[in-house]
Amino acid sequence: MITSWLLITHCVAIFPISTYLWSWKRRRDPASIFMLLKFIYCVTFSLLYHTYDVEGIVVISDHYNNWSLLDGYSSTALIFTTTLYGLRVRPPQIYITSYAVETALLILYLFQNLWQIVTWVLILSCTIVSIFKWKTIFRYIKKYYFLSFFTLCSGITATIMYVIAVQDDNTTIIYVKHHSLWHCFIFITAGLSSILRYKLDEELYPITRREQLDSI
Repeated sequence: MITSWLLITHCVAIFPISTYLWSWKRRRDPASIFMLLKFIYCVTFSLLYHTYDVEGIVVISDHYNNWSLLDGYSSTALIFTTTLYGLRVRPPQIYITSYAVETALLILYLFQNLWQIVTWVLILSCTIVSIFKWKTIFRYIKKYYFLSFFTLCSGITATIMYVIAVQDDNTTIIYVKHHSLWHCFIFITAGLSSILRYKLDEELYPITRREQLDSI
């Protein structure tokens, strides 16, 4: 039963997906649809990959390496793109930067035993973006300090859960527990960061919306 949490915790992805839909509805932000599609693909790949960890689910073992590659690559790439989105990198820069870094990550993933290099490339890329977007981070902290604090805490917790999980074999209860929690906190972090982006965009670039007419 405990292994089922690897699949069940994907439901938390509804939170960030909902925020992207809301942002698109209210602001017609194309980057929100971009993130929505990437999230749907990532969650789908992750679900198919983790079916191999749950007993009683019929899977095609010949495809394990494919789903493992897609899950690892898409989740790593999504973390970087979520960083771009949360720090308000605008189109077309968000698409160009995302494509450049994600292609490099894919090349690394195609070679075996390079996951440590992948991790450092991801950390370095996110750090560089954060340095360039320091004004956005400062505005978040200044205007929405509680939400910024919870976003930061969620991101740190997700990182801790990931580090603990990768230390164990993927058949242990410790791995299942902490990897499941990683799912939860990484999705929560994405959702909170998208709310920060939406709130700051609404304040800096408000959109005039037609008031709904009262029916007779």
